[in-house]
Amino acid sequence: MSQSSVSKALVSSISSLAASLFNISADPSLPSIIDQWWCPICSIETEDGHLCEMCQQVILQSAEDLPNDDQSKLNVSCYEYTPNYEIKNVEGGASDQRKHGLKNDEKPGLKTLMSLTVRDRRHKHESGAEIIFQRIIKQCRQKKQPFVDKHFPPSTRSLGAGSFEHCTQWLRISDVAPLSSDDLKLSWTIFSSPKPSDIQQGALGNCWLIAALALISEQSNLLEHILLTKTVNNEGVYLVRICHNGLWKTIIIDDCFPCTRHKSLVFTQAKRRQLYAPLIEKACAKLFGSYGALKGGNMREGLQLLTGAPCDYIDINQSNATFDSNAVWFQLLSACEAKLLIGTSSGGNGVSSAEYARVHIHKDHAFSVLAAHGFDNASARFVLVRDPHSHSNYREAAVTESFLKRLRVINHASHSTGAFWISWDRFLRYFSSIAISTYNRDDFDIREQYKFTRSSTEYVMTYYFHLSRQSSITISVIHHRHDRKTRSSHAQSFVLCDADELVSKGIVGKRKSVLISKQGEHIYWTGSLRAGNYVLIPFSTSFWKNSKPNRDFTVVIQSSVQLELNMEKKKATFLADCLISAALKDAKMKQTKDAIVYTTSGKLGLKMLVVENQSDQYNLIFDVDVQLAKNVHHSRHSSLPYNTHDCIPPRHRQIIFITEWTDKHGESACLNYSYSSSHDKRTSDSRPPIDIFQHDFHSPRRS
Repeated sequence: MSQSSVSKALVSSISSLAASLFNISADPSLPSIIDQWWCPICSIETEDGHLCEMCQQVILQSAEDLPNDDQSKLNVSCYEYTPNYEIKNVEGGASDQRKHGLKNDEKPGLKTLMSLTVRDRRHKHESGAEIIFQRIIKQCRQKKQPFVDKHFPPSTRSLGAGSFEHCTQWLRISDVAPLSSDDLKLSWTIFSSPKPSDIQQGALGNCWLIAALALISEQSNLLEHILLTKTVNNEGVYLVRICHNGLWKTIIIDDCFPCTRHKSLVFTQAKRRQLYAPLIEKACAKLFGSYGALKGGNMREGLQLLTGAPCDYIDINQSNATFDSNAVWFQLLSACEAKLLIGTSSGGNGVSSAEYARVHIHKDHAFSVLAAHGFDNASARFVLVRDPHSHSNYREAAVTESFLKRLRVINHASHSTGAFWISWDRFLRYFSSIAISTYNRDDFDIREQYKFTRSSTEYVMTYYFHLSRQSSITISVIHHRHDRKTRSSHAQSFVLCDADELVSKGIVGKRKSVLISKQGEHIYWTGSLRAGNYVLIPFSTSFWKNSKPNRDFTVVIQSSVQLELNMEKKKATFLADCLISAALKDAKMKQTKDAIVYTTSGKLGLKMLVVENQSDQYNLIFDVDVQLAKNVHHSRHSSLPYNTHDCIPPRHRQIIFITEWTDKHGESACLNYSYSSSHDKRTSDSRPPIDIFQHDFHSPRRS
């Protein structure tokens, strides 16, 4: 079938499906859903209209981005609701461009969005979820049968790989045995006065998620954002929001759970007959394919899934020469006073397994941090830690009964709930890292998906925003991954510059230039920006000159004030201008006669070499000889050798190359090179060639 035929079939299918949706009876007082998609293949609702993360079906995707064996997936349909908070003013003849529909190689267009509060984003998701929820309820009542999710069925397939010999049957939650005699007196609820002691890990190694859930239970408003279904229903239909790849996704699940022969839940328990923990665990299991897929992880991932906000990571390995225990203590104390969500991990610090067993602390395990408190002197500092297994036998001589009496005023959690106070010195011995969530319920945010470019001549998506006053701001770029066990092996980056003089003088980054680069799927920057105009450009040269299929990323901008975001496609040379601005501020500089060489810091996930020709008359001939390159991507070469030759005109600057670090099976990356330069009236062609007529990223830029 031709691409045009496929497009017509898609339009017809979507129109028919959308028409059937709007025939559903719904409460007219509910606001319309905004920018929300529901995949009818696997019952997952998502902000991402291109690709359903659960069933891997491609929706409205261009054929050129699909491998040959995926062409048959183009017949998938979905629901689209027109966003009412989006202002479109698309240029270049693309006025009918739908959301998420811009292709990377199209002419520049413009799209304007307004940020939403966390509360408003949840309300709009609830509105659309109510439509889907009522439709399923109606079908169940017509058939006089409870809902069974055929895409995550009560079978061994949903259990996944692993040994779950305790699971002998799947039961509806109404048939599950109570945990105690007291529970017999209670009715089932989604949650009722939740607290960390409600969370008890089951027969699944997912402490990273359970510890995060325990923290979430401290703030019931967070549970309201996650659980869109607020009451127990006889049909067994529940909608749960999870933030995956930076996008909030509404997952539809039933209330069938793996149980033992004694009718007890195999995995996370439902203490006090509250469903929220088993429901959230099951939603994550469906998102990633099975319960077994949830084994292993870290607290950062759990907190990001449940809050949608990035986490500060603190390495508390005392063998690090730069480690400052006082600075870390005050950072932890400040986070506790601000009531932020905090997690910690044990192990990875050289302490033997025998010692961990002797002090009754699980090694290589995720824990919640509930409080931190210091008394009159620095030696009397204590941290309240909670084990997701819901029981602790940890004891310590330094935590005397006198101290405990005063500490219980701070937080009265007991050992029976898995919580225990530990002195600061002992905490530093047995725990190796701290994760602090940046979640703030009062923040505004914008979440937009796009794709990294495939070449140095392709248009790049730029994100312009205006701040009416000074604001705290967090910018995240999340590369999409479909298998949570697979980590990104390439670097990704973004550059943030002020754009106050861009229109009037064509200057970008005169006041503010920030370059963030890191190997991994999630990078972010947080800070304070004063009132003004800014431009943000995510990029990854790792996708240039190779055929990596997954180029999707999400940009998330969170701010303390509402902002307007304009998305506009620009020539690749504009990205070069922004990066040069950042390099001139922060890179190492080496001055030679009529030339300056800038190299970026080794702390970044990339190495950028920028050269400036200060001569008014002569061209600068610049040659780079690479002696050693290991586990790096080169922006101008697809394979070794990475040598370059360039002729830079008078009063011009040029990015000679960018190399990004990769990580192959734990191997380190390295790059050793030398360069030579000279001035000459003659010109010469660049090697490899630079297509300046296509506005190649490496083109010389006027100083």
